[in-house]
Amino acid sequence: MDIYDRLQVRKIINAQGTVTTVGGSLMPPEAYQAMAEAGRSFVLLNELHQQAGDYIARLLGVDAACVSSGAAGGMVLAAAACLTGTDQEKIWALPDTSGARNEIVVQKSGAANYVYQAMRYTGAHLVEVGTTREMTVSQIEGALTDRTVAIQLYLGSRMGQPTVAEVAPIARQANVQIIVDAAAELPPRSNFTEPLEQGADLVVFSGGKGIFGPQATGLVLGRRELVEACRLNSSPHSSIGRPLKVGKEDICALIAALERFVSRDEEEEILEYRRRADTIVEEIGEISGVRAQTLMADPRARPVIPRVYIDLDPDYVLTGEEIRQRMLDGEPPVAIGATDTGVRVDVMMLAEWELQAVARRLKEVLSRDQ
Repeated sequence: MDIYDRLQVRKIINAQGTVTTVGGSLMPPEAYQAMAEAGRSFVLLNELHQQAGDYIARLLGVDAACVSSGAAGGMVLAAAACLTGTDQEKIWALPDTSGARNEIVVQKSGAANYVYQAMRYTGAHLVEVGTTREMTVSQIEGALTDRTVAIQLYLGSRMGQPTVAEVAPIARQANVQIIVDAAAELPPRSNFTEPLEQGADLVVFSGGKGIFGPQATGLVLGRRELVEACRLNSSPHSSIGRPLKVGKEDICALIAALERFVSRDEEEEILEYRRRADTIVEEIGEISGVRAQTLMADPRARPVIPRVYIDLDPDYVLTGEEIRQRMLDGEPPVAIGATDTGVRVDVMMLAEWELQAVARRLKEVLSRDQ
């Protein structure tokens, strides 16, 4: 009996991806070992943050790095860094930004957006432009004022956004920073450096998704002065980021996971994900009203890896949400994602026995009411 059994919490098969709601990813043995080693000693946390950031920057080939409390925590630090720089008086003053440059241009969002809430926590005033489906360079440029400190983008031209390279010229001309939310954009490893080469100032990643580090970690990469501002705005300093604490054990486990991540054969890994996805498609076979296929790049999910998309005919007896719920309610419980046209199966976190179980359960659910 393990801790989840004692707590009477169901253990599920994760075919939904490295999403926070199902616990992100599973750490490799190297990360658990580093976590245990780190937990046996005391260190000066500020020194650990500094040394860890320097080591990560060398490992990834970037100017500077800072470990954050998840990607959402990284977005808080990035926003704070743009508001304060390394000015200690401004750091202590947050979230009071009265009389200062405090506007960050972002794409219009729906009602629920925890990243925007997190950025506002710093005292930033978010200026929303465009629509929830599209934001253009001209709309961004039209929103820039003498109070603008940053523009926030998503990586990979998501949500109808322009690329970093397209936005960089107007940002440089207006002397504002570009913050890139790249939480779920690993793999490919090239995303560590390409946004910065294209003109981004700070790029934020989750540590608990494709890196397979601790769920409570993230990475902020970018220009040295701004990354230093992130560090000064974070724990253990007396600053707006003090509640966003990252423990010594998590920092060290993330480094071990990163070392493993950059050493893996990325091409071989993608081929393995494709094999898993194709296995599920082949098992489902020909079911009336259902079309299953493996797709490599689809805007409905990140990162860009092979996934199974199951699209349903308009008159199919079940909806995508009903299929998702039946998979979760069955035995073993399987988490998958619903889409506008059916369901999506993410294979990144599946062990071989789980792969077979997911394929079998999907076939059962999809065929049950035929």
